[in-house]
Formats: sequence, C-alpha cells, structure tokens
Amino acid sequence: MSGGLSREFVKFWLGQSVSLLGNQFTQLALPIAAAVTLHATALDMGILGALRFAPALLIGLPAGVWVDRTRRKPLLFWSQCLSAAALATIPLAALMHVLSLGQLFVVAFVGGAAFTIQGIALTTFVPTIAGRDRLIEANTRIQLSLTVANLVGPGLAGAAIQLLTAPIAIAFDAVSFVVGAATVAWAHVTEAVPTPSRGRALSDVVEGQAWLWRQPLVRAITLTILLSNGGGQITFAVVVLYFVTRVGITPAQLGLVFAVSGLSSLAGARLTGPLVRRGWLGPVMAVGAVIFVIGGSGWLVAAYAPRAAVLPILLGFSVLVGSALMVYNVNQQAIRQAVTPDRILGRVQSGTFVLTSIAQVSGSLIGGAIGQSFGLRTAIAVGVIVSMSAALPSVFSPLRSLRQVPAVAV
Repeated sequence: MSGGLSREFVKFWLGQSVSLLGNQFTQLALPIAAAVTLHATALDMGILGALRFAPALLIGLPAGVWVDRTRRKPLLFWSQCLSAAALATIPLAALMHVLSLGQLFVVAFVGGAAFTIQGIALTTFVPTIAGRDRLIEANTRIQLSLTVANLVGPGLAGAAIQLLTAPIAIAFDAVSFVVGAATVAWAHVTEAVPTPSRGRALSDVVEGQAWLWRQPLVRAITLTILLSNGGGQITFAVVVLYFVTRVGITPAQLGLVFAVSGLSSLAGARLTGPLVRRGWLGPVMAVGAVIFVIGGSGWLVAAYAPRAAVLPILLGFSVLVGSALMVYNVNQQAIRQAVTPDRILGRVQSGTFVLTSIAQVSGSLIGGAIGQSFGLRTAIAVGVIVSMSAALPSVFSPLRSLRQVPAVAV
C-alpha cells in the first residue's frame, strides 16, 4: 500500500510514470527534428502540430463510446504498444538516412490516434484501479509523475538531442511506452464487464456531450482547458522555430525552461496544498488559472526582449506556469471524475478530448499560417492573447466558490 492506495495502482502508476518521462523526449525532439534536421517551414510546423491532435477529431467520440462499452485495461495496453511501434520508426529511418518530413507527419498522426484512446482509457481506468474514494490521492500521484517528468525530462531530452540528434532521442520514448504497456499488463484489477447499451452509438455520444455542457463545474473546467490549449498551441507551433533557429536558444536551454516549470510546480503544490485541505479549493483553482495565463505570456515578452535577456525571462515566467499548473490539473481531474457517473465517464472524457483537439489542431494551423504570412512573433502574440482569456471561465463560475471535491456520482 502507498498512502492508502493499492499495490496494483502503485505498479500501474510507476509504469505510466516512465511513459510520461519518455514523452518529454518526443515533445521536444519531434519539432526539433522537423525544424533543424529537415528544415521545416512555419507552415510545416503548424501542420505537424495539428496532425498530433487531429485523430481525436475523427475517433474521439466513437472511442468514448467504445471505452464505456468494454474493459479499459486492454485498450491501455494496445494503445501504448501502437505508440511504441510508431515512434520506433523514426530513429530507424534516421539511422538508414531515409527520414523525411512526410514520415514525421504519419508518425504524429498515428501516435495521436493511439494517444486519444490511451488518454480516454487512462482517465476512466483510474477510478477502477484506485477506487473512487481515492481519486485525489491517485490523481495527485499521477500529476506528481507528470511534474517530475516535466522537471527531469526536458533537461535529459535536451542533452540527448544535442548528443544524439533529435530523431535518435525519440527512441527513449518508444522504450518508455513498452514499459508502460508492460506494467498495465502486470497490474491485476477486476474490471466489471460494462452493461451493454440498448441505445445506438450516436445517442450515447449525445448523452455524454449534453451532460458535459450541462454540468456547471465540468463546463467551466472544459472552457478553461479549451482556451488554454488553443492559445498555447498557436504559440507553440512556432516557438521552437523562433527561439531555436532565429534567436539561438539551444535545445538544452529550452529543456531547462521546461524543467524549471516542473520544479516550480512542486513548490506550488506544496504551498497551496494546506489551503485546499482547509476548504479553499475553488479560490485556489481560480487564482491558479490566472497565474498560469500570466506565466504563458513570457513567450511574448521574451520574443521582443534583447538576446541576452531571453533565457532569464523564459525561466522567470516558467516559474509562474509551473506553480499554477499542478494545482489546477490535480483538482480539475478529480472534480470531473467525481461528479461524472461511471457509466458515461468515457463519453464525457472523449468529449473533452475532441473539443481540446479541435482547439489544438486549429491553434497549430493558425499559428503556422500566421507565422508563415505575418511573422513568427506575430503568431506568438496572437497565441498569448487567446491564452489570456482561459482564466475567465474558472474565475466567473461556481468553481471559484467550491470548498472541496464534490460527492462522488454513481
């Protein structure tokens, strides 16, 4: 047992932690491989980013119905195997000197499809393996793993990219997915066979999406996630291209920026944890959302700063991003899992996935198009402006007055 959580959850959590760490390599290496190794344009970078999230638009809603109609553990296992296989083709192609931008596009799309299924299944599997009475503890550990991955991963990824090149560094992520799949198979959990739905798939989809927008807490969280991801992706579509190829920030320095964000998230969680336990959950989340969007504006400030000041500015603003992110994410996930009945949890999660993917795909394409037509700094500015509005749904909603995670829905 670990903090009241079962041994099976701990095994599962440790495996997913390795996978989260590996993700940092691809998150940094894939755009660097495109921009530096294959000399991609701003529009190419936007398309690459869009292809990572586009599969959710095609399969997200059906996947939610599928997740609610079957056991979730096998879906997690096979989706991670698919991710590992797709990513492994990149270092192999690089070693054979046949890597192309088209291959990166295909891998981004296949990996996005696998991640869509994995992400929906993971969120809906946690209440089963951890227990609905342990959601805060379970999500805290998962978010802690994400934070540690954000802390350690970018630095390791940046060093690996400089030492081995970006395509070869992606091999680490492929291996991490193998570890994640193996620990899913290793964890023993009894999953009840879902009761077959008497309705059609379309009616099941509609039921889940209607509930998502009807529940005020879930609606506010969803809107914050959408605006944050949409604006953030407009910016991130050109960030690597601008700061690495134009300004001269090295991959290791860019990794350091993300690492500092991860370190500050640990401090933020430690400072706000006592407030959450004393019944200040809503105010902490609202303030966290505001601090997060302010921190995201650091990309714009740095884009117009003198070269010598760019790295210090990025590091300073990343402290704000990190300190707010973990607090918001841990609690928003627990709130959504608690208030959503288990029978529609997959469909509600898939709805969030699809909507978020629409924002991410649109953001990537918009960022790439603006960067190509009007300049990279203009794209960064537009992304930051959109992101700044993300705090409003959380601040002006019942979420800000919430004292604790609501009672678990059945």
